[in-house]
Amino acid sequence: MLAVVFMMSGLVSSVWADQTSVIKPVKQVYMVLWRGVTEAERGFMDSMMNRPEPVEFVIRNAGKSRQQVALIRQDILQRKPDLVYSFGTTVTSILAGAESATHSDDEYIRSIPLVFNIVADPKGAGLVSDYQAPGRNVTGTSHLVPMATQVAAMQELDGIEKVAVIFNAKEKNSLLQVEALQSACDAAGIDLVRFPLPNADEAKADDYFAAFARFITSEGADITYLPSDSFLISNAKTLVNVSHGAGVPVYSATEGPIRKAGAYMGLVSRYYNVGQFAAYKAHQLLFEGRQVSEVPVETLKRFSFIVNMDSAKALDRYPPVTIMQTAEVVKD
Repeated sequence: MLAVVFMMSGLVSSVWADQTSVIKPVKQVYMVLWRGVTEAERGFMDSMMNRPEPVEFVIRNAGKSRQQVALIRQDILQRKPDLVYSFGTTVTSILAGAESATHSDDEYIRSIPLVFNIVADPKGAGLVSDYQAPGRNVTGTSHLVPMATQVAAMQELDGIEKVAVIFNAKEKNSLLQVEALQSACDAAGIDLVRFPLPNADEAKADDYFAAFARFITSEGADITYLPSDSFLISNAKTLVNVSHGAGVPVYSATEGPIRKAGAYMGLVSRYYNVGQFAAYKAHQLLFEGRQVSEVPVETLKRFSFIVNMDSAKALDRYPPVTIMQTAEVVKD
């Protein structure tokens, strides 16, 4: 198996061909990222390249810019790849538009198969209305553990009566997660207090998190919920520092902040595994003759408890045996 990799103008392409057999037509997968290559993309590409069929990747990073995603969309419409991979709710929404909206193929990607990855709530975001049989050119994977399951995981800890959530009030993805968290907390008899950010302004991040520290102290929060939000994940270290500094452990909906930013714990879907699952769906569309309507939108069936032991020691708060028996323990 031969790999040819080159880079030009922020675009990376990898062509794989089996030189021991007849060369097959190369399928082009155009990958649109929001904040660079994550473990989700590594899982996706590793899985695709471990198969015998030849694939070419075109990788574009939007750098957290909606305007850049829109420009990339125009390039996709002109290039007409065999399949589009999109990371996250924001990117997918800009590329494909809402299922219910009426748009032409010249405005949004409507005819090229699109596989999304790391989308918290595909139905809530308006991307698809039927998980089992998507009614358009879009399918993919969700990484978010069901919210009721996450709340039940938090309740394994002693003394969890009030949860504080910080979220980006202008991101639909964040709003959907907060509403789901509210419903799950109500059902579990737990109070939820909300701290909305006015916008995702990197220059004001320190001020936001300082204000959040004062908020959780005044509210008497028992735990902080860190949702799957790109701005918050990018600033997770600061958020963890202020919350843990106030003695309030951080529960993360995603694995990155636990491994890399010292968040206390979380019940998560591993990005790498979700990427592999998205690759499975892409392979069905590219090489098995499946139609998008035949490839359901799904999440993983098995989740992972991850506990940051350095943070547990610093907080002097160790998870109970019920968690530690199955948890993966990491250190900063």
